[in-house]
Amino acid sequence: MGLKRPEGPYRAAVIGCGRVAWMLEDDPLEKKPCTHMGAYMELARMGKVEVTAASDVDPARLHEFGKRFGVKKLFSDYREMLSQERPEIVSVCAWAPERAWMVTAALEAGVKGVWCEKALATSLDEARAIVEAAEKKSASVIVSHMRRWHEEYAKAKEIIEKGGIGALQSITSYFSGSFIHTGTHAFDVLRWFAGEIEWIEGTLEEGSGTLPWDVAEDRGGRAFIKFKNGVHAAVFAESKKYFFFEFDIIGSGGRIRIGNNGLLEYYRPEASRHYTGFRELSLTKFPVFKEVNIWTAALENLLDAMEGRAKSRNGPVDGLAALEAALAVHESDRLGGKVFLPLESRLKIRSR
Repeated sequence: MGLKRPEGPYRAAVIGCGRVAWMLEDDPLEKKPCTHMGAYMELARMGKVEVTAASDVDPARLHEFGKRFGVKKLFSDYREMLSQERPEIVSVCAWAPERAWMVTAALEAGVKGVWCEKALATSLDEARAIVEAAEKKSASVIVSHMRRWHEEYAKAKEIIEKGGIGALQSITSYFSGSFIHTGTHAFDVLRWFAGEIEWIEGTLEEGSGTLPWDVAEDRGGRAFIKFKNGVHAAVFAESKKYFFFEFDIIGSGGRIRIGNNGLLEYYRPEASRHYTGFRELSLTKFPVFKEVNIWTAALENLLDAMEGRAKSRNGPVDGLAALEAALAVHESDRLGGKVFLPLESRLKIRSR
């Protein structure tokens, strides 16, 4: 049973007024909206939601946010904001080390919808606390693994599930960045396409070596994954001098390549033009899909989940699982071998 929509718009608040909260809206190359506030402003025009308060520890940034969006109730302490304003929806856009406490504080304050940036947390204990709090309060939570709201990714998943590339055999993921901050996006897509993970074996790039073993730097590296259904995956996340994020999905009867910068390719076997009696993959037309803005789609999904019309496409359990996979790479590197899931680790990651 979901919430009954209020007479007016839902009252929303933002914790952390940085880039993903709103500043990326000023990037002339980004397709708008491209932030939490961009999505809120779109739905505000429909009378669905209104941002009435915000919190940030940086006074200048907080003032700039308030001036830009006409938000007058501004707080340096998010706990004070939650107590005084009692918002119905909260976006948590602060850096990862504080996210878990912000989300759980919002849920304890009675917030019924939380939109949390990724990674969900920096340790399994923190992520599990969010899952438990959301269940206890019967609240809806979405995690910003934004490809869950990309219709081209949803269509790729549909092709896989309907046998459009035959039996799924392997996926290779490439990206520039670290396993927690960027990699949780990749691990989330891998789980979405291939299912639950059985084991992970990985190695990390060199770090500073200045932290204790139970507080690790967020680094890139390489990982190999076996899923419970027998599918395998490889992840290559070495440092690069350019932005890169894509998947190469191989099946017994086809292939899909999908990633940033518009990469979207679908291959099916046809008679070879080079070898008589052989079949080779040939680029074919990718099925038509509806183009939507992922930011407004995510926020609309949160509202639908709050009102009982739909489930969150990427909830706290999904956020926990993506974080668990990233942490498993760290544990594998530390232990020097395969790590089986579910993971038992007290490791904490220093990530942004």
